[in-house]
Amino acid sequence: MENRKTPLSFNIIYWLMNIITGLFVVVMLAVIAANILLYTDFFGNDLQLHVQLPGQVNFLETGILPMAGNDIKVELVEATARIHFFNTPVFIARKFGLVLLAVMIIGLIILWTFRQFVANVRKGDIFSIDNIYRLQRISYALVAFWFLMIIYPRISYYFISARLQFENVEILSEFDNYPGILLAALFIWVLSHIFIRGVKLQEEQDLTV
Repeated sequence: MENRKTPLSFNIIYWLMNIITGLFVVVMLAVIAANILLYTDFFGNDLQLHVQLPGQVNFLETGILPMAGNDIKVELVEATARIHFFNTPVFIARKFGLVLLAVMIIGLIILWTFRQFVANVRKGDIFSIDNIYRLQRISYALVAFWFLMIIYPRISYYFISARLQFENVEILSEFDNYPGILLAALFIWVLSHIFIRGVKLQEEQDLTV
């Protein structure tokens, strides 16, 4: 059987995936360590937490845009913002820490599985049952990530954003549904079924030889 040389692009992708996965593991270990420390008195009352504010905000204040000799009246609407908790209570930090850990776990599953997929393709093992299972695992992990991104902001809005009080800021209960993540999961799931068809065709070809 003729050995085909692995394309340079696959080698580059493979080593990039190794580097990215390695860096992601380091960050995840840091997140795990931070979650453990949150259940001790390590941070005390000095924890300053910055998190993305669920939903969108309207700044109830107008501004001026000088242009072409005119002062155009403008207003900032549907902006995103980050919220800073001064001396963050531990029970709030723990909840955000667990959500971040869940995101990291799903991300690691996707990265590690894709790395294994690329490694198999690099070796010329494309239409295999293992690769099909890996593609399906990635699609399921993406669906789980999409579900988390749908549920998390709505729960956070109910417990945090809806209770915030500002004089010149209006908190909106409008959230992104992240259809791109769901479409990516669907595309990969369909791709896995194309691979299944390829395996069946390969088996039929082997039987006829």
